Amino acid sequence: MTFQKIWEADMKENGILPLIKGLSDNQKDPAQGYVIVDMNPQPDEASTPGSEKNEITVFKETLIPDSKQPSYDLFIKLHDNYDWKVGSKESTSPEEQAEVNDFLQFAIGTKPMQIAREYAESNGHLAAGNSDDDWKNMLKALWFKLIKGNSTSYFEHVFLGEQGSKRRKLGGHHFWYHYLINDGPFVKLEKEDSIVFIRHVEVNKIEASKLAEVITIEYSLEEIDNQGKKTKLIKNIGGFFVGTSPEGLLALGTVAFLDGREHIPVELNGEKLDITVFRTQDEKKDARTFYPVIKEAVPAH
Repeated sequence: MTFQKIWEADMKENGILPLIKGLSDNQKDPAQGYVIVDMNPQPDEASTPGSEKNEITVFKETLIPDSKQPSYDLFIKLHDNYDWKVGSKESTSPEEQAEVNDFLQFAIGTKPMQIAREYAESNGHLAAGNSDDDWKNMLKALWFKLIKGNSTSYFEHVFLGEQGSKRRKLGGHHFWYHYLINDGPFVKLEKEDSIVFIRHVEVNKIEASKLAEVITIEYSLEEIDNQGKKTKLIKNIGGFFVGTSPEGLLALGTVAFLDGREHIPVELNGEKLDITVFRTQDEKKDARTFYPVIKEAVPAH
């Protein structure tokens, strides 16, 4: 129920409506904002073999109203901090710490994060009568604490995915906006000793929904090495919420971790899904990542 409340609150504030091409894209509302998901973003067979610029676009059209843009701009500032230090073990600079503080200060004033705060208080994770600083410090420790040899954080795993901020990689994505601003991937992917072509793309959604609240993406690949040997591969992109604002995803991930379970059954807009939470395997059990898993996934062709 808490996850549903967060989603609804986010849609009323800085989240944008996740529509489906050919199914619900007639509900476009410029004031609300929207992102249109193409459930069948097939590569062009004719141009695939020679195309390095043929890009696969799952999100066909996106409109974020000016009134909602500040939320996403704050995320962009944080995102850019990881462009040059994926996998590094460097500490956060004072400027980056200030950007984290700005992001959290904005986030805690939104309704989704207020719901997450109430959940933390009512379940004994945050003392009654806590201050905004207490709440921000808890969030900072949860999301931005460096783990795994000071090389990553819960924020990096959830908001940037398994491949960090490297562009056009077929890594896990758990934040739709990060996937959007990083483009691609391209149909033709160059590797050191081979070339990989994307031959088929399948996007799945929650079974009966006319919205794309949660989707997964599966790529069918064909890899050709220097000797001409062909190998067929399947690459699954982890499920992610679509249309949620940065603070909306922050609220969902906060409650998911505080829940304490590895697999959390959730009902969103009448459809059942699981939220999976991974923690570090040491005694600290720090948050590592979380993402939605569709129980009854179907392509919408």
